Amino acid sequence: MASDRGTCDEADGADARTPAVLGDGDTLPRAMAPLKQGEDPLDKKLVKRALFPRRTTPVQIGRFQILSLIGRGGMGVVYAAYDDLLDRKVAVKVLLADTARDPALARSRLMREAQAMARLSHANIVSVHEVGQDDGQVFVAMEFVRGTTLEAWAQQDRPWREVVATFVRAGRGLEAAHQAGLIHRDFKPANAMVADDGAVKVLDFGLARAADDRERAPSDLPQHVTPGDSHLTPLTRTGAVLGTPAYMSPEAHRGEPSTAASDQFSFCVSLYQCLYRQPPFDTTSLATLLADLRRGAVAPPPAGTPVPARVYRAIRRGLSLAPEDRFPSMTALLAALEHDPRAAQRRLAALAVTAAVTAAAGFVAASSGGSEPQRCPDASAELAGVWDDERAQAVRAALSAIGSPAAADALAGVLPRIDAYAAAWVEMRNEACLTHAEARQSAALFDLRTACLDQRRAGLDTLVAALTQVDAAGLDSAVQASVNLPALARCADAEALTADIPPPDDPRLRLRVQAHRETLARAQVREDAGQYALGRTLVEDVLADSSALAYEPLHAEALLRAGSLAMEAGDHHAAERAFTDAMQLAIGCGHEAVAAVASSKHAFLRAVPLNQLAQAQAELPLATALNRRVRHEVDLYAEFLNNLGVVEATGGELAAARQHWEEAVALRERHGRGETLGGLNTRANLGWLAHSERRDEDMLAIYTRTAALSEQLFGPHHAVHLRYAFLLAGGLGRLGRPREAIARLADLEQRFDRLGNDYMHGQVLHMLALLEIDEGRLAAAREHLDRALAAVPESSWVFDAVLCERVHLLGVEGDAPGMQREYDRAVARLPAPPDPLGRSHRCLLYNRAQALDALGRTAEALAPLEQILAALAAERTLEVAEISLALGELRLKLGILDEAEADLRRALAGFERVVPPGNLTIARNLLALAELALTRRRFDDAADLAGQALALYGAVAEPDHLPVARARFARAQALTGPATAAPLQARAEAEAALAIWRAKSRTEDAERALSWLAAHPAAPPL
Repeated sequence: MASDRGTCDEADGADARTPAVLGDGDTLPRAMAPLKQGEDPLDKKLVKRALFPRRTTPVQIGRFQILSLIGRGGMGVVYAAYDDLLDRKVAVKVLLADTARDPALARSRLMREAQAMARLSHANIVSVHEVGQDDGQVFVAMEFVRGTTLEAWAQQDRPWREVVATFVRAGRGLEAAHQAGLIHRDFKPANAMVADDGAVKVLDFGLARAADDRERAPSDLPQHVTPGDSHLTPLTRTGAVLGTPAYMSPEAHRGEPSTAASDQFSFCVSLYQCLYRQPPFDTTSLATLLADLRRGAVAPPPAGTPVPARVYRAIRRGLSLAPEDRFPSMTALLAALEHDPRAAQRRLAALAVTAAVTAAAGFVAASSGGSEPQRCPDASAELAGVWDDERAQAVRAALSAIGSPAAADALAGVLPRIDAYAAAWVEMRNEACLTHAEARQSAALFDLRTACLDQRRAGLDTLVAALTQVDAAGLDSAVQASVNLPALARCADAEALTADIPPPDDPRLRLRVQAHRETLARAQVREDAGQYALGRTLVEDVLADSSALAYEPLHAEALLRAGSLAMEAGDHHAAERAFTDAMQLAIGCGHEAVAAVASSKHAFLRAVPLNQLAQAQAELPLATALNRRVRHEVDLYAEFLNNLGVVEATGGELAAARQHWEEAVALRERHGRGETLGGLNTRANLGWLAHSERRDEDMLAIYTRTAALSEQLFGPHHAVHLRYAFLLAGGLGRLGRPREAIARLADLEQRFDRLGNDYMHGQVLHMLALLEIDEGRLAAAREHLDRALAAVPESSWVFDAVLCERVHLLGVEGDAPGMQREYDRAVARLPAPPDPLGRSHRCLLYNRAQALDALGRTAEALAPLEQILAALAAERTLEVAEISLALGELRLKLGILDEAEADLRRALAGFERVVPPGNLTIARNLLALAELALTRRRFDDAADLAGQALALYGAVAEPDHLPVARARFARAQALTGPATAAPLQARAEAEAALAIWRAKSRTEDAERALSWLAAHPAAPPL
């Protein structure tokens, strides 16, 4: 039988009839030790520790104590730090090895940055204080610049003269570097800082090198961007080619040596972009950018710009295609930008009005009486006890105590995430107070904003509490809760806040309602953290306050949270009652958001957990109408679109489900909410759909993106990421790339910390064994199946799947008694009477057929497949085609040619109706038909069919994929036909097949190819 899998290869372990959809549902260095018993609190170092409190993890790099995260760049992370020796604040840049394809290259580039910058001493270049290594990590300590990037600075509404003057000061830094013999190679607005005092500093010389250094040849340079990159964002990212595409000079794109003229070009791109608010070249895609660069097609200035033509002319010369046509130096370019023939006239005019301006200013000062607007206190104090050094240390201690790689990931990811959330909360609270104090927002709106922020603070407080109590079993859920913290942006959305139902007029009731809403915010975090009992207790406290529930919007909100918690806890009937009551109450009082969410969750609940598809479908018109009213609420409406797609997919409406899931993904992406757990779940649903429809290349692309995003959000050891990485590996296997899939699964298997994730661990081991059996790695497959049985509980479907695979393995190993014992053991676990359409029984029958065939009992292997085929309904086209293909292959092997051809033709017709043309199942079918045609000596047909199969495999599969060897050997035999001498092309195909079979220890196949080659010497060319 062919090694390609049919009915038992569900990569996600889902029943073929039930969609596996999801509904609503840089590690830091070592930590500093805390103050020890007996330490003198007046010790100099301890006093400095108090004077410079740590806002993030209390870690140390070299002698530098880390204070907070500043930002992340293409090569590393930059932290604010305290230099204990020289008593100063510095910025420390640490290489992130996992962000570089070549860590050694990345490390050398970072060292080069430090060496280059250390050679420079100039007011417009960030000073380097020290370079070193700590625990294998290279770091650079440099001058701390308090301010913002030139890119962010220029995005504000700045007069053109201020922009030019600021860029000139940045240009002075480049000028000094060039005079020292150094080239920056990656100047852009993000690589310069504007300090709070107005100073301008060029930084990030990570691409600099001495002017006389040898450049690498273009062939030595890693590829930086593929032609598929189609937006400005990817064209402005740093790549291993040592540059950023949108700012790179034409010669840099060609891989030629970069010079001072190349820096000049990048400088002019940056200045043009910041002056005219658009790039000088078309950055729609890399292709359009390169086309403009080749033509030297600089966009004209926008109509009505106040920037004078002389500035544009200077920039235009700096953007010349040929380096020799640009200014001879940065000095000359800066002189051209600074030269203003009308400046002297303006200075004379200014002298004439100085006296009048002075007098007017004196009058205004006298009239104002010296009063100033009332200042708001810093809101940082409002997070005392919520998120401060003490609570950060408690979270750090709890995570450190777990002692697993997943906990280390959490330390590296969760703490900075909470720091950023807390900082944004403080900033928004301060801004709300200031706008109210300056009479720019009403008292009513200020109250709404602070109420919203208070609820967010309550949620943050509960998250921190959950993290301080976390253990290994609850770690994944707690990390998910940190990702799921509700967005702060809504607390600044005046339109959305004022559109909500106003709070009660009674001041006392208003306070109680607000307190209960904060409790519900805490309950939501407990739900996200998987602590359902705690969450339900909190909601019960709210529902027990009958007087507060007289305010119906609060009552509806509490019922909605109760339903959501009950559904997650598995109490589905309680969830149904709560959602129904919440929806009715919300509709009655006009609470549109609660009515919409309750209807969305209720439809999902009925379709999937309760298996009441018809009722769920009947509810969709109402749910759609309710959710259309809140479509401006991105997360709510995207969740509805996801749940709508779930109901449709469960009912077999796959095209409609795909449309709504794609709409949900696009909606979140447009509003910056794509990198959320909800966004990941919807992407995974699209991946499941592509899997179901055999759109394997689409599936692989979706899972590749989802795996990357999940690792970014949760870390490499989190269950969510492990799930998507597992699905990605399964997709590679489906595309005929078992070697790559096995390598990914083996790497994935090493990430399990044995403190959880046993269920997923078993799935990884099972799929690893499945691929290894097909590749002939039987000893490894046996080990992985044994470990999978030990990893998962006997009650899980994974246990049954592993038993099923052991039946196949024992057959391939030639152990007939062992195969029968394992088969009987698996049958005994099936429900009585066994259902041939059930996943476990179908898999068992299919694998028994494979095992019997491997044992040489091919005639017996027909019966299990015929049993499956008899049970399948005619409309299940794909499953019928898969079993027909397997039967056709067996009958061909037995020499039952007429029935084999009927089976194979029926299978091909079925596949062509339901799978994309390039699917490898069609390639397998074509290959079987080619081998049948060979048997019947229809050599032209065989050559054509084998060629078609080879073309399909060649498009996506690995060159040494075993079916490729079969197809090559079949084509060799077909091209030779009845002749005794083989054409050169035929011998080449046979020799290629022989090489694959030898490399994969397929001794019997290799001997067959050798025998054929010996019997068919090369025919002379025509």
